[in-house]
Amino acid sequence: MGVEKMKIVGVIGKNALLSRVLRLVVLNGSMHMINALVRVNSSDFFLPPSEKNIEALEELPFLKPYSSKRDFSHDEEVVTSLLKLFGLKPQVRLEHLGQDYDYDDFMKQLLDIYEKVHSTDDEINERMRSIEKKREYIDSLKYLTKYSFDIGRLTDMKYLAFRLLKISRENYDKLKKNYENIPAVVIKVAVEGKYVIVASITPVSLEETVEKIFSSLNHTLLPMPTGYSGTAAKVMEDLTNSIDEDQKVIDTLKKSLEDYRIKYAKEFEKGFSRLEMEKKVEELKSDLAVGDKLFFMFGFVPVSSVSDLKGELESQFKEDVIVLVDDINNSGPGITPPTKLSNAKLFRPFETLVKMYGTPAYNEKDPTVFFGLTYMLLFGAMFGDVGQGLILLLSGLVLEFFMKRTSMGGVLSRIGLSSTIFGFIYGSVFGSEEIIPPLIIRPMANINYMLVAAVVFGIVLIIGGYIYNIMNSGMERNVEEGLFGRNGAAGLAFYLILLYAVSHTALTNSGISPALVYAMAGLLLLMVFKQPLASRLAHADKLYRESPADYYIEEGFGVIETLLSMMSNTISFIRVGAFALNHVGLYIAFATMGDMMGAAWEDIAVLVIGNVIIIGLEGLIVFIQALRLEYYELFTKYFRGDGVEYLPAKLKGITPATGRPGFFYNRRISREIGMHIFATL
Repeated sequence: MGVEKMKIVGVIGKNALLSRVLRLVVLNGSMHMINALVRVNSSDFFLPPSEKNIEALEELPFLKPYSSKRDFSHDEEVVTSLLKLFGLKPQVRLEHLGQDYDYDDFMKQLLDIYEKVHSTDDEINERMRSIEKKREYIDSLKYLTKYSFDIGRLTDMKYLAFRLLKISRENYDKLKKNYENIPAVVIKVAVEGKYVIVASITPVSLEETVEKIFSSLNHTLLPMPTGYSGTAAKVMEDLTNSIDEDQKVIDTLKKSLEDYRIKYAKEFEKGFSRLEMEKKVEELKSDLAVGDKLFFMFGFVPVSSVSDLKGELESQFKEDVIVLVDDINNSGPGITPPTKLSNAKLFRPFETLVKMYGTPAYNEKDPTVFFGLTYMLLFGAMFGDVGQGLILLLSGLVLEFFMKRTSMGGVLSRIGLSSTIFGFIYGSVFGSEEIIPPLIIRPMANINYMLVAAVVFGIVLIIGGYIYNIMNSGMERNVEEGLFGRNGAAGLAFYLILLYAVSHTALTNSGISPALVYAMAGLLLLMVFKQPLASRLAHADKLYRESPADYYIEEGFGVIETLLSMMSNTISFIRVGAFALNHVGLYIAFATMGDMMGAAWEDIAVLVIGNVIIIGLEGLIVFIQALRLEYYELFTKYFRGDGVEYLPAKLKGITPATGRPGFFYNRRISREIGMHIFATL
């Protein structure tokens, strides 16, 4: 639980094996890559001298970064076109991946298939365009079927130009009024609805002039076929026969494509998987160091995965690779171990909310469990309701198990459960406090108690934040912050004394004793002089890391900030009680509106709408307010969040080779939901 421990794993092998080794690393999915040159050049890197390592030791002084970058744009175009053409879903399948294949040979074979398929597809498209054009010709010729002249002679005239036009009736009336100004013979051929079909014959030399006139009439030029002879009816018959011939060819070509799909569908899918793998491999090469014969690769691997990765490498490549495993303490400067969080299933969804603030450092205590517990308590206390909580719980379960939104669904189901539990404590069901009795307290009947309890709850959480920071400082051996810092032991002692002084004064109406004043003043001085005191305890050469003047100015303002933040952070938790009261108040408002309605169904409708608004709007506000308390009142005391997230080299969204039938899959999900609810309860 918490931050998983890491090891540094190095792999040294022949350059010819580079792609195969990287594919294995990607499929294993446990190595967080680091720059190999930085690792090799670190002062604590050590390669034991042995007969097996002699070649690697010889190449160490001459290593250089891997520089070549391969362009996969053409391969991507080929694979994408094939998948789109055959309606195949682009997905990375585990069964299509491995180490023992030559990517270039595979893509060459795929390219040969692509060229054949592409030419067939182009011919189909060309034939379809031809059919479309011929159908347009037929649509134009149907207006000329009542005439017996030869279409070929009409369209092939040398000195005269023939046109068939469609214009609106309004524009045709304008055309008739200007016949004498048009250098062409214009004949009305047909009427079709709101349009008139006209034919024009004009000398070629005057064609441009006629075009300008017709353009002003907003005409549509109807296409006419060339290369055909005979009457319009005869040409239409020839075109229809030609379309039939084209369609037969298209059907044959489509059958050919279907044969390609049946024969090569798996190869096309394999192409996508291997392309994605090769792109990932090429991306990883930027972190490698290479020599004349060998490559050097290093990465962080969780302790639980080291033996599996090492075993796979040695099993696949035998003596052709050298596998090094070093402790994290020997990582050297400039290499920051990544953080892999490993929490119980109950708290795992809250890792997303923690990472929104920052990733815990490798040597920092993971706050997820503390955050998850306190966040559920805060949300439940502010939004305690049995009915509304159950709706949030069920919504979260649907998101988590059916829609695979594990982070969002997991958080929603857990805060929904907390809301339900607090609903029983408050005796609230869908806002009503008349259905069930409270287990402990009714908020509206105990307003002062709720507000005071919220502040006390905040004090407990703030003290927990101080303790968390002291633990983190102890893990880092940071005496300055852990012992003398404003969020360390000195700050905790000051906060406890301040709370005692304020509460004692308020309850007894007496002043603060001088001893308490001296103690708080002494603790403030410890906070101001924390750096020189810590340097003296550590026997450091310098008392200050910067100029003393700058240090004391900064710490002086820091003391003022400490005094202000301690009280403001504590009072800020009063919102927990305020929102608990607000939750009941909102329901009372909607219930009053419902009582003002005449009919019973109107009253029910108002209450239903009110609950929807409360769940959606107030639920979101409470979610944000609880998050604000965590981030500003608690995280600022103990959580730095400056770590590096563990991002292993792997392909996302890999589909397994086999899957379960839907019936068993749904039954499994139902069982998981039941176990999840039981475990959470």
